[in-house]
Amino acid sequence: MELKPMLFCDTKTVLSYMEPNFRFNLALKLPSIRKAEKAAPLIINRLELQDNRFVVNETEYKMKVYRQCQAQTNPFWLKPTCFFPIEDDFPFGDPETENNLFRAARGLARLSLGEVNYDFDEYGFKISPDESIQPGDIKLDESVNQRRGPKLDEIDELKYMCPEKSLLPCNHFIRLYVSGSMTQFPYTNMKMYQLMKELLTTFFGNRIGEWTIKKMNVANCVLLRWPVNGRKPIVQKLETGESCSLKLNGIQSIIDSNAPLTSLKIYFSFHPTSLSDYPLLENAKRLVISNHPASKFLSGLYSIQTDKVSFTWPLDADTIVMLIDIWMEKTRPIGVRYSFPIESKINLTTLDFYEVLEISADYMKFEMGSEAVLVVQYAKDDSKSYLTIETVPKKK
Repeated sequence: MELKPMLFCDTKTVLSYMEPNFRFNLALKLPSIRKAEKAAPLIINRLELQDNRFVVNETEYKMKVYRQCQAQTNPFWLKPTCFFPIEDDFPFGDPETENNLFRAARGLARLSLGEVNYDFDEYGFKISPDESIQPGDIKLDESVNQRRGPKLDEIDELKYMCPEKSLLPCNHFIRLYVSGSMTQFPYTNMKMYQLMKELLTTFFGNRIGEWTIKKMNVANCVLLRWPVNGRKPIVQKLETGESCSLKLNGIQSIIDSNAPLTSLKIYFSFHPTSLSDYPLLENAKRLVISNHPASKFLSGLYSIQTDKVSFTWPLDADTIVMLIDIWMEKTRPIGVRYSFPIESKINLTTLDFYEVLEISADYMKFEMGSEAVLVVQYAKDDSKSYLTIETVPKKK
């Protein structure tokens, strides 16, 4: 029976049901399916991006620079006392167990010695992120500077100085760890930031089919090595970590703005004049604020149309009164709901308000025009207590 190759549309259908990492790896090995792979719909459950590490679903890709001379000359892994207290002859009670554990620990130590998490030049100086920017890269942190870092031999991690090249070349390698397995490349051919760019471009660049990221995390990323070309992803949940104006605008530039975020978790490290200047905030259906912002910032929340706003820090009674006062003044639309965790309940009857329709220790209701009321009450979610402020329709 003659075997016929699959049609392009059939290949796309099959690829769309594959686990993303398996699919990427298959396309690397089979050039004939690469065009279909880029056109097929792609769904990623989790994408976490850091400077020298990223995670796709449950698969981790991690890069380190390895200095062979550092590992070979450092005697740390030769000493059993590095792992066990000197005063204990057999800390595990069994010399055979101790020897086995020591050999395993020594092997791990030998493997990791000489590894660093940053790039350096031919003179041993650390390369700063600004010096390694490539087309498409996006700075996410304003603290990134252009100064060349200290020489590696001056850093506490590496006390051993590489030999002069004229005497004995020191072999440097990039180590790529993929969920535990390791591949090694000569450092003379490529830097870590170049490998990071190449991997992200191979996986995510030049896509023409719709692709979705259900949960994306860039909290620990300083410089995002994003592909230059390709379709922007639809992102559902996004965690930005400590964020400045640069990060908010940078992330907005790489995601599909036609599909609003279902959830945005953010730590505000700045106090913007107007939150409505940032589409990433304006278009999020739910905003989670993971720090305790200033009162001036809280009043600025009313400039955006986000329906659901949650805080991870409890607020004091004065701040709650201020929020309710502004809420009444700005008359938030029906469906808008803010929630705050509480350490201990505040008796709501002790708060200073006028013209309250209903009030008790756990509940308050205020009139907001002819169609809506403002309800302030305590609620429980996953065994945690919250104070909620919400505009609801008036019962007729």
